[in-house]
Amino acid sequence: MNLFSCSNLNKKYSKGNFSLKDISLELRTGEITGVVGENGNGKTTLLRIIAGDLAHDNGTINYFGNNNVEILSWENIRSRVAYIPQRIPQWYGTLKNNLIFQASIRGVKGKEADYQVDELLEKLALTEYAPLKWGEISTGYRLRFQLAKMLLINPELLVLDEPIANLDINAQGKFLSDLRNIVSEKKEK
Repeated sequence: MNLFSCSNLNKKYSKGNFSLKDISLELRTGEITGVVGENGNGKTTLLRIIAGDLAHDNGTINYFGNNNVEILSWENIRSRVAYIPQRIPQWYGTLKNNLIFQASIRGVKGKEADYQVDELLEKLALTEYAPLKWGEISTGYRLRFQLAKMLLINPELLVLDEPIANLDINAQGKFLSDLRNIVSEKKEK
């Protein structure tokens, strides 16, 4: 199934000379797609458009096999797409309490929230970090937390902006392995 496709996508900013021109691509269920390019070439702009965080100027966009964004509504699209920016926003409280809060936003509470959060903590090797706060966790584990937070909304499309840019080689390998496992699980369902 096509999760996202675009044809002749364009975006120009009013200040500066940057513009994203004539981008066409398809993102499908069960696949990992990477966007590669030099700094300043529009990778983040493209990813933000895909995630529904930024409007495009021209071109056509289709989400979940439907080219009528009005029928799907941005609210519907945003509930099915998760975006992890390169710079993860600071959070307060413990890692686990933040995940419990995220589950409650989705309407999952009590023992079911605890179960889902504990399962994600285990899957992403975050269990020992559950009682820790932002300043007590490395960049790599903050990224894992953000991934866990996004997985709680059970997105159909997960968009990550330079997820391994600030990780050491071992953390990069582990994170990419976790992503492949998550995609494999989704593909099997």
